[in-house]
Amino acid sequence: MESRPEGEALAPESAPEAPMGFAQRLVGVTFEPKKTFEDINRKSTWLGVFIIISVLTMAMSYALNARMDRETRVRKGLEMFPIHLSEEQIQQAVARPPGFLEKFGFVFAPLGVLVQFYVLAAVFLLAFVLTGASMPYKKTLSTSYWALAPPSIVAILLAILFIFVKDPDTLELNPVKNVASNLGLLVSEKAHPVLNSLLGSIDIFSIWNIVLLSIGFAAISDRKVTTRKSATIVIVLWGLWVLAKAGYSALF
Repeated sequence: MESRPEGEALAPESAPEAPMGFAQRLVGVTFEPKKTFEDINRKSTWLGVFIIISVLTMAMSYALNARMDRETRVRKGLEMFPIHLSEEQIQQAVARPPGFLEKFGFVFAPLGVLVQFYVLAAVFLLAFVLTGASMPYKKTLSTSYWALAPPSIVAILLAILFIFVKDPDTLELNPVKNVASNLGLLVSEKAHPVLNSLLGSIDIFSIWNIVLLSIGFAAISDRKVTTRKSATIVIVLWGLWVLAKAGYSALF
């Protein structure tokens, strides 16, 4: 048996890293994303982020309804549908009394957020599984929430600010579109809908989303997926979404 020289101390075992609190994660996911996603991998939670995004989304929808008059809101809403309506039909729609969803639709924002993230996480999980990476759905869902949280929170807060700063007649029905954060501003949506859709996808928040999602999914894969491979999968999915939007604009 090998003897240890007298006075030589045993090397202390490295203590497990203390779990990060909610506020630490919220800050860390932007400034220390790798470390934060490793913590999320150890304990996958998302309820706090869901509540924040839901409350802010409700506030954004309520603010838009309060600032934009009903006729403008109805007209812009009808313009989003591919069916062309006559002025008489539009006037009839404006003359109808507002229904429950028009008055209180903002209260259903949490449901929309929940469904959106569940579907998004399922798409990411399927994409990674098809490329040979196995990860639990719970971790995929939690990573999606935390990766998209900082861009979503900043975008919604800016949207609320611009809703109150801009002229109500110039507001877009999609609140986030009131934030000038993409190249879609370079061309008219009515004159060049496809080009506007493509340029509109080149967005500061989209790039931020891609970076955080790439780091996050690489971290929760337990080193089975590199950050480069993770980024490739995320960018391919984003590209398909961009093409789908442009295709819709071309058709309608």
